[in-house]
Amino acid sequence: MPADEPEFDTGVALYERIRERLGWYPTADVDVLVVGGGIQGLLVLNELTDSGYAAALVSNAPLGAGQTFDWPGTLSKGYLDPDPDQRRAVEERWLPFAEAERVPVEGGEWYVCSTDHPYQYLPPQWDEGGYEYDERGIDGLPEIYRDGTIFAKGSGEHVTSLDEYTVDREALVRALVDGHEERIVVGDITEFAFDEGGQGGGDTPALDGLTVETHEDLTVRFDPEYVVAAKGTGTHGFVDSLVGAAGFAEAGGDPDSVRESVASVTYRNVLVLAVRGPATELPAVSAYLPHRGMSVVARRHRHREENYVTWYVTNDTATSEVAPVEATDDATGTLDPEQVEVGYNKLFELAPAVKERAADGADIEFYAYATLEQRVDGESTRHLAAPVDGLANVGVALPSGAAGVWAATDETLDYVADAVDPSGPVDAVPTGGNPPIGRLADDRPGARWLDWKALGVRYPRVQNRPDAVERS
Repeated sequence: MPADEPEFDTGVALYERIRERLGWYPTADVDVLVVGGGIQGLLVLNELTDSGYAAALVSNAPLGAGQTFDWPGTLSKGYLDPDPDQRRAVEERWLPFAEAERVPVEGGEWYVCSTDHPYQYLPPQWDEGGYEYDERGIDGLPEIYRDGTIFAKGSGEHVTSLDEYTVDREALVRALVDGHEERIVVGDITEFAFDEGGQGGGDTPALDGLTVETHEDLTVRFDPEYVVAAKGTGTHGFVDSLVGAAGFAEAGGDPDSVRESVASVTYRNVLVLAVRGPATELPAVSAYLPHRGMSVVARRHRHREENYVTWYVTNDTATSEVAPVEATDDATGTLDPEQVEVGYNKLFELAPAVKERAADGADIEFYAYATLEQRVDGESTRHLAAPVDGLANVGVALPSGAAGVWAATDETLDYVADAVDPSGPVDAVPTGGNPPIGRLADDRPGARWLDWKALGVRYPRVQNRPDAVERS
């Protein structure tokens, strides 16, 4: 009686399955391996390949997941923390790249609404940094906020329109992936190998190889000359896995020096209130309220075959520090229902029209989630791109905010060039190809969008509701 024929996953070559069954794992010899499939890692891969490197990328999640997944697509020039480098990164790098790659970018309506403090300090910095802005005064306040309490607790009323943008995140991820599919492997790193004394001798060990189990149950070994970690909120976990791996200590590794290299990278738990509705009910108006520590980022998109807008609302008072050891690889934070209720109360005070239209039956939905915000040296406008101490051929590329992605990429290419000579782009690596793409934040798996009635049931302390009840 013949033996049952083995089953093979669709899209996986037969010879790869045979090699897997026999334990003949393929090896990918590359100049540089990028670890992390967010915007930062994908841009590093793109620029390394364009610079002639045999580069590949491994990600343990769908591309565009993690911080990229939760990012509302803001290409901020840094009006609230003026920085000419950040402004130039948007104007000279992101916008030309998006135009060349046909990635949709929207200007929209952006405003700073502020009392005298801290507004008095902003225009002089904008003038010095070459920022474009138009002071409108209180009469320029967008209608959606007209009946709100933006200025109720402060002195002075300043409304200024700004030159900011949002980018289509999914289109950006796809543009960065385009042409690199066969260089990308989606799977989990299961083993590390170290070379005592490093590649060129000396006292510092080097990362000699990595073993990856793909999400198609295949195994591939990478033999890179250099490794760039662009893991975002998973950076500390990646470093801990490196220094805790078998062979690191035997190769003369010093865990403290490696960990110290990323000590400046910290995280905050951030509450995001998402509000979605037709543009006729929820206009695409974005607002920074520095005196309240709040921001509303509006993004246009298509939903139910209509022109819809999603607001992403954040409040600095709802943030909290997260110990690096507790940071999740996918940037998922901890959601506090009471903070959600307080947050919606503040939003409805600032823009009561949203509440009124939802209560009157408008097609407006609500959703709250928590994400991790990556910071460098305690700020959200810096980046870290440097070799790590304690390993001869490992570096990091970590941005704080979208503008920092380009600076981190440029500096990463500089330190890689000091260590490795390009040998020519590799067309494909074993088990690479057809990588999954992450979905947009307002289409999160398991997301529960709530209409006005369901919002009150789930979060009873939302104010001015006839069906409000006290939480027991």
